[in-house]
Amino acid sequence: MAKTYEALMKAEEEAQKRQVDIRGPSSNDGGLLSEGHGLTSEEYYRLKLNILRMGKEGKIKALLFSSPTKGEGASTVLADFGIFLAGQGEKVLLVDANLQSPSLHQRFHLEMENGLADLMLGKAKLPEVVKKTTLENLWVIPSGTAHSNPLFFKSLESHHMHTMREGVDWLLFDAPPINHFDEALALLEKVDGVVMVLQAEKTRWEVAQSAKQRLEDSGGKILGVVLNKRKFYIPSWLYKTL
Repeated sequence: MAKTYEALMKAEEEAQKRQVDIRGPSSNDGGLLSEGHGLTSEEYYRLKLNILRMGKEGKIKALLFSSPTKGEGASTVLADFGIFLAGQGEKVLLVDANLQSPSLHQRFHLEMENGLADLMLGKAKLPEVVKKTTLENLWVIPSGTAHSNPLFFKSLESHHMHTMREGVDWLLFDAPPINHFDEALALLEKVDGVVMVLQAEKTRWEVAQSAKQRLEDSGGKILGVVLNKRKFYIPSWLYKTL
């Protein structure tokens, strides 16, 4: 617990030096959630409840977010879910494990260097890679130095995972596309379950089924599926009443 406290306090000090506003354009969540993907704070609340219901055998804390293919919005959904949870007063740590195409450092205006890859290579310690965002209760571990070996994540030692879990309510990993890279599969044993993000009117059924099969064959447990970028051809408020 002391190590996690040290990491969070160090990140808090760094954040005070930056004071960058991470809030995006006006939206249904007071400007905190991204525009254009059709998810609201109400839907993130339902996602949270559904995930917690799946954890009847124990507390679910560590989740992996990924998509079958590139560009379906998994990173955006993960970041917005983290923002939503933090806004509810829960402590959240986001980890950018998408070393192929990292983006969390850009979303939260952080330096990419000195992150997850550096931790696994032994070039940095946990308190040095945890970075505080300007949003209360929300921290990020950026990707760090690029690395392309899918077995690389096997070096994410159990004591690192244990320490990351300490002191936070949610630990969310952003992973590369399931059907394109093996990194997501290598991370499955580190997390409690998977949230798969699909893009409406883009992801084909066969592609989604292939990703689901790869996850399940590797021992992954799908806790939720998010349909991203839905289009409402009637007003969304009316759609919900039908």
